[in-house]
Amino acid sequence: MDVTRPKAPALEVEGVSKAFDFTRALRDVSMTFPRGTITGLLGQNGSGKSTLIKILAGFYAPDVAVAVRVRGEAMSLPIKPKDARRAGMHFLHQDLGLVPELTIADNLAFTEGFGARLLGLIDRRSEGRRVQEVLSRFGIRGEPGTVVANLGPTERTMVAIARVFQSAGGEQSRILFLDEPTASLPAVETQRVFSALRNARDAGGTIVYVTHRLDEVLEIADRVVVLRDGAVIAEQHLRDLGVDDLVTMIVGRAVERGFARSADVRSEVALNVREIHGRRLRGVDLSVRRGEIFGVTGLQGCGRSELARVIAGAQTQIAGSVEVAGTILPPGDLRAAIASGIAYVPPDRRAGGCIPLMSVRQNVTLGDLSPFWRRGWLEEGRERAEVASLIKRYDIRPPRGDRPVGTLSGGNQQKVVVAKHLRLNPRVLIMDEPTQGVDVAGRRDIGVVVRDLADQGVSVVLCSSDFDELVQLCDRVLVLNRGRAVAIVDRQELTEERLTLLCTEVIDEVTT
Repeated sequence: MDVTRPKAPALEVEGVSKAFDFTRALRDVSMTFPRGTITGLLGQNGSGKSTLIKILAGFYAPDVAVAVRVRGEAMSLPIKPKDARRAGMHFLHQDLGLVPELTIADNLAFTEGFGARLLGLIDRRSEGRRVQEVLSRFGIRGEPGTVVANLGPTERTMVAIARVFQSAGGEQSRILFLDEPTASLPAVETQRVFSALRNARDAGGTIVYVTHRLDEVLEIADRVVVLRDGAVIAEQHLRDLGVDDLVTMIVGRAVERGFARSADVRSEVALNVREIHGRRLRGVDLSVRRGEIFGVTGLQGCGRSELARVIAGAQTQIAGSVEVAGTILPPGDLRAAIASGIAYVPPDRRAGGCIPLMSVRQNVTLGDLSPFWRRGWLEEGRERAEVASLIKRYDIRPPRGDRPVGTLSGGNQQKVVVAKHLRLNPRVLIMDEPTQGVDVAGRRDIGVVVRDLADQGVSVVLCSSDFDELVQLCDRVLVLNRGRAVAIVDRQELTEERLTLLCTEVIDEVTT
């Protein structure tokens, strides 16, 4: 009698623990990832997700580990990066690990190797055919010879996924960890990434999907593993679970997702932007009133981030003007913008929002140390006390002002950036993707802060690709399409469906 033995899970983790100083990052963690599934790995910032992934990638050594098994075979501990790769484990972080200056074909060859002719020469013709087949299989818009730097964010993400699963029939041996792959992508473009992931799963691949966007988890994942304070809280199928159930598991309590809107927005105009032309922008106008939360959205390449930089004085416009409280600002003058009361929270916190090697305290107070100077001496006691108060207010974890910012989770780094700017009491606050990579509780905290600032009279320009966030928070939303302002949607008509339609609507090209 022929009895087929059940296949071992793609990955099993048993009894893994890890501590940093006095912080227990992982506490006796055990979990299983079955073959041919998409698992959502969920948890608040600081819950242990990143630590676990870094142990599996060979970046950290566990303090204690009973076993890590890949398809039933035990891995040597601590795991070496080369052993993780040989076992088929691949890790795609938000930077994707692509080389922008090289072509798609060259990037794919990093893991598969080049097809060669006699004398070791690369067979570019057969290589091109192979890469083209991979691109077609994953629905990637581009040619093998396209330079990755010329691709949009969605296509780059697709290329990184294709690089892992490019071998025909090789999907069954691959385990892919994805860290916030759609963090900066609008919902429309996210669907193409989801399609590629489903195809890989259906071919037998195993995918671990790390995200804070719970609606995405419900749409793409088969099951979830939830970490809280370094321990596994839940490991179960997504059947019969909703967003509120996931939130309760992640946070440990119910979290209100809506935001009370301010009673009224003042009639006084705080910010006037007139006929802005730039690299992508084509004559954009907007006015933001005092105490208003004004959203800006659009698909990748629409000019959303460029508009934020121009208003903040971080980029010079080709034409047009920015006026704050009746004063026209010099183009591209960051100092003048700050002096006028503009604060700017950039989308890339590590590159433009904070200095990773400096402490939380130093980052928070870097913008203005004048309150702590007395007779030529810096009163560190007063500085530490103020920073401790801000750490508590914004729930920065761990609550240590001397901790280097680069050692914090992404969401807690973002809270440090927000605290740094709000400490300056701005008149106009520009926030570009402020909750990107921030957990559900952190998103709620930042939303409450934004609404409270608006109630106090601060004008907030919220640039975001998250339609739900815009609907929850904003009084009005400007929609950009190919650099043009196509609509300003008032609160009464503000829905995710309306924003999706306006962002994807085909418009005529206009030369300027």
